[in-house]
Amino acid sequence: MNLEEIRLIIDELDQEITALLVKRMDVTKQVAAYKQANGLPVYHPEREKKVIEKVSALAGEEYAQAIAVIYKCMMDESKKNQEKWLREHA
Repeated sequence: MNLEEIRLIIDELDQEITALLVKRMDVTKQVAAYKQANGLPVYHPEREKKVIEKVSALAGEEYAQAIAVIYKCMMDESKKNQEKWLREHA
């Protein structure tokens, strides 16, 4: 495979990843609604810890650290999305 062919594969993966991230962010609005209805805080450190441990294990030793960093960033953005939703629906 040449570089252009490899980049096409990456472009396809980026499309799939983006679609999944958008779906995940949409679901965080449902999480925010549930938390609002049940008086729960946006930040749940134990849940985040469990998620990072789980996805790091799924990634395997070689990529565990990178996946943990990516998920931490993703969850930070999810919290921002929840907080925004809560402000808009207060």
